[in-house]
Amino acid sequence: MKVKDLFTIGDMIQSIGGTVTFLDRDNCQVDNKRKTDNAVVLTLKRESDGEEGHAYLRVRGEFSGIAEPLLDWAFASESLIGLTLNQLSEFDSNLKVSSLNGRMMLSR
Repeated sequence: MKVKDLFTIGDMIQSIGGTVTFLDRDNCQVDNKRKTDNAVVLTLKRESDGEEGHAYLRVRGEFSGIAEPLLDWAFASESLIGLTLNQLSEFDSNLKVSSLNGRMMLSR
């Protein structure tokens, strides 16, 4: 499944330096990330001038039953580093979600 199918990807929510001159989904790359209780916060950096900002990944509502393993995957995946938000959206996670006896399961 693609990342966009599993997560809501927030737009740039803040500039760290406070001098936003247009940070967008194509000109900043994931530089670092940290996990919170309900999201993975992405630190994004623009190559041209080093301007940084934050965006987030939140598990889509229909996958709330497996939110913790999904957030763990997003936090641990080194493959996300260096991607823009648009590239991240289309990134194939190689994860599969299935249901067994009414329980949602995540597999790779």
